[in-house]
Amino acid sequence: MAQSAPAQARSKPANKMGILAKLHSIQIGGGKAGSRINKADLIYIIRNLATLVANGVALPKALHTLSHERSLQKYADMLDTIRRKVAAGESFSKTLALFPETFSSLLINHVRVGERAGTLPSTLVQITEQLETSDNLKRAIVKKLAYPIMLTVVGTLAVTFMLLFVVPIFEETYAETGVPLPLVTRFMIGSGAFLATHGWWLFLLGLGIVFGVRYARRNPDYAYLMDRQLLHLPLFGDWLRDIAVLQFMEVLGNMLEAGFTMVDALRISAGSVGNYAVKRSVEELQSAVTRGERFSRELERHGELFPPVVSQLVIVGEQTGTVPKATADVRQHLKREIERKTSLLVGTIEPILTIGLASMIGCILLAIYLPMFDMIGAMNPGH
Repeated sequence: MAQSAPAQARSKPANKMGILAKLHSIQIGGGKAGSRINKADLIYIIRNLATLVANGVALPKALHTLSHERSLQKYADMLDTIRRKVAAGESFSKTLALFPETFSSLLINHVRVGERAGTLPSTLVQITEQLETSDNLKRAIVKKLAYPIMLTVVGTLAVTFMLLFVVPIFEETYAETGVPLPLVTRFMIGSGAFLATHGWWLFLLGLGIVFGVRYARRNPDYAYLMDRQLLHLPLFGDWLRDIAVLQFMEVLGNMLEAGFTMVDALRISAGSVGNYAVKRSVEELQSAVTRGERFSRELERHGELFPPVVSQLVIVGEQTGTVPKATADVRQHLKREIERKTSLLVGTIEPILTIGLASMIGCILLAIYLPMFDMIGAMNPGH
């Protein structure tokens, strides 16, 4: 049945307002949808929101206060958009969902549960603690790995410079004198010549491998096979496994503490795991628990990915009805293990890198000076 003229007249402004709302919802940070927020800035925003709301400041007022922070000026438009929608009666979680590149689905779900339970201030505190804990662990790992990485980069540049620029100078000198060159010198000269001729191709090949791996990882099956192999690497495998399991347990514990059921918490937790092998195991766990299987029993069935300590702590948590507390104990255990294994990893790599770099530079110096000793001996035959 056709609309009456008044109804059509009313629908036009409504449609216009809907279009304007859609156009406005894609604005973020004064510009484009999809803008990413700095991790430190996100923690700063959530922490200050938690502090203000917990002390009785209304959420729109708290957002207005943050939008006027000088250090957050690049996010002022986004914060103001969120403030206006919340002030108009929109839920905070639904408004955050307009900015999926800024706020993860995990964070939005956590906020949604806090809204429904009426515990938004404590929920924001939990989110802040989770983000800060994750960021602190990441910083600790990067700090411990910084020296080996720097040593590798500096050593590679030093060896490359000597092969490309130092060795050829001595090669010309020795060619003019006609001194027979030892094997190590001929090898270094050949290596420098090969690097000078094919260096760019090797560089491009390395870039191609990196981009090829990244492209292949878009396919979940290939990513699963790669990550499965990574978990079997000596020394690195257990370290990578613990990091992935910690990612899973961090989210699972927070979801359970926020009031999610085990099935829903497992479904959301799977999306937080970066390692596809562990992610697939979490998805299998979720399917099994949905069928009515016990969570701890399923963890034991995936014992190659979940350490025995994790399974035992969860079993105790199920028996005592304190699974959220058990996941907190698991997280503390995994953090200690990651720190211990990171120190072990660095302690193993550093001497190998140092000895390897010293050996390579020593071989180059030996290749340079051995012919020089032969030249001196030829000039002084009587001595």
